Amino acid sequence: MRALPPLQNDMRPQRVAALATLPLFWSLKRKRVVVAGGSDAAAWKAELLAACGAEVHVYAPHTELGEIFRDLIARGAAHECGRFVHHGVMWHPDIFQGAAIAIADCDEDVEAEAFFNTARAAGVPVNVIDKPAFCQFQFGSIVNRSPVVVAISTDGAAPILAQAIRRRIETLLPPAIKSWATIAQAIRERVNARLQPGAVRRSFWERFVDRAFLDTPEEGVETRLMAELERLAAPRSAIGRVTIVGAGPGDAELLTLKAVRALQAADVILYDEQISNDILELARREAKRILVSNQRGDGMVMALAKTGKRVVRLQPGNPVGAAATHEEVSRLGKLGIAVELVPGVDAAHRAPATAAAASGETCPADPAAAGGTTRAANL
Repeated sequence: MRALPPLQNDMRPQRVAALATLPLFWSLKRKRVVVAGGSDAAAWKAELLAACGAEVHVYAPHTELGEIFRDLIARGAAHECGRFVHHGVMWHPDIFQGAAIAIADCDEDVEAEAFFNTARAAGVPVNVIDKPAFCQFQFGSIVNRSPVVVAISTDGAAPILAQAIRRRIETLLPPAIKSWATIAQAIRERVNARLQPGAVRRSFWERFVDRAFLDTPEEGVETRLMAELERLAAPRSAIGRVTIVGAGPGDAELLTLKAVRALQAADVILYDEQISNDILELARREAKRILVSNQRGDGMVMALAKTGKRVVRLQPGNPVGAAATHEEVSRLGKLGIAVELVPGVDAAHRAPATAAAASGETCPADPAAAGGTTRAANL
């Protein structure tokens, strides 16, 4: 039996493009935070921090505490661990001791600079509202389906764009996603204990996610999920599966949703030089990418699938009608390897859409030609 060739790294550019800022999700549960100022803007930040479970210490004289802030303190925090502590004095250097972060609303740059420098000297991350020069971090627009939280940032370039993106995401995320995420938290340890990392565990969570975007969790759903877990945990053949994906004319936005799902579920992706970096960037980060020729690729697909890998063979154009594709499907089938074909957009069908876009006209989507709903039609 011929040995499987080593999985080498290719020389393509890095997988993560340049980032304006680093997105982080930071737990503030039971942490002490500082908010200086009694304005409406400061109240919004204080409410957000308390909603994360923080103990929010507010420094503002009673006469400067606005009505919205007073009502907020009277209502209390949304989070069971969050609370407000009002100190009826101006901020001073001693308030930063033990604080996780510090927020201020300052009218004058002189005060903003003083707050910024004092917080930094105390080693506390600081944000002065609406004064980017005195901010070490930023607040983005938020979609709240906690424990699912989506944050959007434009690095201060276009806040209104971030708000528009948030509204779009709000329409895409069903309210029930909150309940599904809570269920996922409840069963995560049991899933990890029964299913080893790899294709089987990923299959369980992929099916879970498919349900989360279609249904509202019904009574007894955890019991049914555990039954599915036990079924997947049962011993099975080590044979993997192969998905042959058409990349179309090379535009990542013309990939079908089915093609994107295949890339994000793959263990190994075999591709040739005609596949663009934009398409490869849609793949799961952990997936191994191997640049191959057509002749070498056929043999590697079989060898990798025999080891239990979920293999994606990424080909330009639409491989569904190619005789070579059907020959490969036949060979794999005789070996007991499951194969799925995902069509790509034909270049001939792309031209009318491109021309229509240039002229300002609309061009109706052709799902039959595209092999399914395209990302371009939905985003």
